Amino acid sequence: MNLQKSIAVPLAMTICLVLVSVTEVSAQDRRTSGWYVSGGLGGNLVYGLDQAGSNTESTCYPTSACFDLVLREIPGYRWRYDPSVDRGIGFEAAVGRVFDRTRIEVSFAHRRNNVDQGPPLEITYLDGTTAGVSTYLGQGLAQTISSSFIEDQVTRSVSLNAYYDLPFGPQRITPYVGVGTGAAFVELTRIFFSIEYTDPSGEGTHYDPPLSFYNSKQDTRLSNTVFAGHVYAGAAYSLGDRTAIDLKMAYSRVDDVEHTGTYEYHPYLETDPAFTNKNTFSAMNQWSVTVNVRFLFGN
Repeated sequence: MNLQKSIAVPLAMTICLVLVSVTEVSAQDRRTSGWYVSGGLGGNLVYGLDQAGSNTESTCYPTSACFDLVLREIPGYRWRYDPSVDRGIGFEAAVGRVFDRTRIEVSFAHRRNNVDQGPPLEITYLDGTTAGVSTYLGQGLAQTISSSFIEDQVTRSVSLNAYYDLPFGPQRITPYVGVGTGAAFVELTRIFFSIEYTDPSGEGTHYDPPLSFYNSKQDTRLSNTVFAGHVYAGAAYSLGDRTAIDLKMAYSRVDDVEHTGTYEYHPYLETDPAFTNKNTFSAMNQWSVTVNVRFLFGN
């Protein structure tokens, strides 16, 4: 996704609301202004997370595609997953200033979700042709034991937000809208992959190279900082002159995150000791609902 497109609208709207607030504050009574702090808890959903990866190894694995066909030069491999993200929980905190109907704040939000990576959707060579999946040893089939998973996704964001209280609603209830933009610190706490080749016949047949040569394992984590844009809508219930309870809904767009990973062991490390792979996790749509308590203090 284009980075500029992902933040252009929230950033422009934030700037507009900031300018409106500065204009309003010069014309209003100071008693309508004040600083505030807020904090809250809530749940969130994540949609649109895709994983695409690749490497540039030329290993010909013991597969039917390699051994049944004329041996070919392999430029590398590609893979693609469609992870699903469970509902998560999170919290947020903010400090800001009220200018009559407009609020400007700096906020911190923390969200955590479990991730189910699922099986790969496809594995191909870099040129797009299908890579073999069934293992073949000449004498018979080999057995493969593979495992891959992702643990938790953690998103921490720091944002500059602007809100506008709408001039309608029941007594004590104030609906509002808002926008924001800032940085998102995205972490996948564990990215794991391993595959082992064995001879199921148990005859101890000698293979050259031995089947264990093709085993590989990766156990790593991702941490990346990207831009994020936010749109808000909610309603505040006034408990008095200085305290309110907010029910706030938010939509956030978080940009692509990329990761370059190393292997604990891999057949191609003998050829290239610095061998790595690359995974890209697509831009995400995050929806959240939080209940916040806001306390106004000072002028």
